[in-house]
Parts: sequence; C-alpha cells; structure tokens
Amino acid sequence: MADKKILYGDLLRRCLPLALWPAADRTAWDSLFVEGDILDGTVGPGAFWKPTTQINYRQSYGRWLTFVIGQGLLANNQEAPWKRVTPERVAAYLAQLVEQDMSSWTIWGRMAGLLCLIEAMAPKEDFGWLRRIVRYYERQTVDRRKKAPRLQPSHIMLDWALRHIENAQHRAVQHVGDRAYRNALIIGLLSCCPVRLANLTMIEIDRHLVRLSTGYVLRFAPNETKTGHLFSAPLSRELTAPLDQYISVVRPRLLKGPSHARLWVSERGTPMSGRTIHEAVTVTTEVAFGRSINLHLFRDCAATFVALEDPEHIGIVSPLLGHVDPRAAERHYIEANQIVAGRRLRSSVAQARKILPPSKGKINK
Repeated sequence: MADKKILYGDLLRRCLPLALWPAADRTAWDSLFVEGDILDGTVGPGAFWKPTTQINYRQSYGRWLTFVIGQGLLANNQEAPWKRVTPERVAAYLAQLVEQDMSSWTIWGRMAGLLCLIEAMAPKEDFGWLRRIVRYYERQTVDRRKKAPRLQPSHIMLDWALRHIENAQHRAVQHVGDRAYRNALIIGLLSCCPVRLANLTMIEIDRHLVRLSTGYVLRFAPNETKTGHLFSAPLSRELTAPLDQYISVVRPRLLKGPSHARLWVSERGTPMSGRTIHEAVTVTTEVAFGRSINLHLFRDCAATFVALEDPEHIGIVSPLLGHVDPRAAERHYIEANQIVAGRRLRSSVAQARKILPPSKGKINK
C-alpha cells in the first residue's frame, strides 16, 4: 500500500501515480487493455481508448485513490476496487473536492472519469447513483459557465485578429510584437477553423498545415482526431499572407534553439504546450472582447454564427467541427433560433414603449 505520508499537505490534491496503486487496482487497470479477440468478446474495454482518454481516466481514478488512502479507507491491497466505491464514500470525496475550492467543471471531470473507469472495471455492477451525480455536476457546469454572453461572431473575431496581426508588426519591442502576432494569428485560425486543443497544439508545418496554390489547408489523420475520422479544411484566404509572414519571418525569430516542425513556438523557442496555448487564447480574448473565450467556445461561436447568418447551410456545422452526430448541429440551430426570438422580442418591446402615454403618478412599491 502507498505510504499515506506522501498524501499529506499539497499532495492531497494530486493524483496517485499508477506505480503506487494497490495491487488489485493495477491488475484491474491492466485487464482493461487485454488485446484478446474481438470476435469472442475477450478484448478489454479500454483497448480502443485514445491515449488522452487513458490519461484522463487514470488521473481521475488516481485522485480518487489519493482520497481513499488519505482517509484510511483502504482495507487491503486485494480488495476489489469497485467495492470501495460506495455512496457514503463518494459523498465524503465530493465534500473534500468542494472544500479544496475546485470548480464545478473540475469536479465534474473527476467524477466522470471515476464513473467511466469503474464501470469498465465492473460492467455488471450498478452505478446508476454515481451516474446521477455526474449528470448533476454536468448541469451545474453548464449553468455556471454561462456561455452565451461570451460568444462572439466568427467574422468579428477574424477581423480583430487581422487588424492586430498588422499592428503587431509595428511594435517597438520586437519579441513583444512577435508574441502578439502569434497570439492574434491563433485567434484568426480558430475563428474560421475551430479545432480542438490537442489538434491545435500538434500542428506541424507541411504535415498538418499544407500550403497550396489557393492558400492553406489544415489536415489531421483519423488517428489524430477525437472522433477517429479524417479532418481536412481550407483556411480563410485572408490568413494566407499572415501565415506566410509568420512562417518565414516571425516564427524563425521565436526559435531560439534547435529547429522543429511544430507551428506554434513559445517565447523560449520550444513547441507551445496545450496549457500555454490555452492561456494565450483566454488571456488574449479577454483583453480583446472583455470576456475570455476558451478553445471549446470557439466551436460554439462558429456553430452559432452559421445557424444565425446562414441557417440554410446548418449542415456544414457537423463536418466543420468534426462531429459524427448531426444532432450537435441541430442543437446550435435551436439555440440560434432562441437568440433571434430574443432579439425580436427586445425590438418589439422597445417599439411598444415608444408609443406608451406618459406615466401618471408614481408606481406603488
């Protein structure tokens, strides 16, 4: 059993590494990835999980084990992992996460990861009560995020990006201008091609970003996308010249060491990590539009823009975002109709107020 001393202090917030998991838990984890034979059903449920999915589930379960061990709830190394997941213990676990001031989004992620992994380990057990908890925090996450006020029309964001790309070239301090140019270019790319963070991070020149005579195309192989489908989309022609300038002039200045193929380069000359890109995007958009726009919100912005401005072509949303289920596009169409209805209502109310007679007397409070 892992030494409880390693869990004290700040380490109480961390995810227990796989090497320190109890023997029964490591065995259960390994059984999820048995290759087996797909025809006779002996393939482990995790055999087809993407590496990012494996990492998310492993971290969520590791955080659960940190709680279990820290609370002295680990009876022995051979106890079946799913036997420890009880409503009482999960309630105490949730209380600890809340006490640590975790956001509803983070709590939802930890609980969803725990649910998915424990159901994979014990498919015959009933964890409906845990599924209800996950759904509750999912709703809380949506409510608290209040996405609508943060959405920006795609053409507005592209226009902002192009103007700031131009301004960045005239900054007095070159490295500040190069960083501003790069960040504005990322915003411009996302405004017309809102790819997921993992794909945005991995972009390599001449592999994912390909220069054609008509402009640039962004391509990802099936094994590089979340859905497992090929993704290929042309970028706005207005980004062609800025991308040419970035690749030939700005990017080489950002490189301070050995060259690499990754498109986005940090101030240290290394490939930008997903976290660094996320911070650059959220900070830049907060300054630009008054509210931060994360990577996933760019996808909502694009879908809502199409639904509002070009509803006859709402069908382009699913392939644009790499969705397999067209119901995702339908949801944005419904939301856009609600926005239009709200606009019309506000206009009608404003017009009606103009013809009201002057108010007589005071309103009773």
